[in-house]
Amino acid sequence: MGLPGAVEKPHHELTSFRLPGAKGPIFATMTPDGAELRVFIKDEDSRDAWIARETSAVESLLWGGKRRGVKVRLAQARSAWVKTLLQEAWRDLGGD
Repeated sequence: MGLPGAVEKPHHELTSFRLPGAKGPIFATMTPDGAELRVFIKDEDSRDAWIARETSAVESLLWGGKRRGVKVRLAQARSAWVKTLLQEAWRDLGGD
């Protein structure tokens, strides 16, 4: 992923990507089949912009009954903008 300090850990049936630490905060998860990436974006305007910009691959993510980020269908996604999206989520949680 190329994000300093990012770690991969199981999270229920998903794979999670987190900041370091025993219970580091999650900035993204992936489904077991690798088809969908769920990226947690704090800023609502940024979430809306991603959804509007990449309509064929991105939709709103509800987590705990609230909009928390975006779901990315990786088969329709371009790696360059997925990387930018992950960097945004990582920075939101204090990655540097």
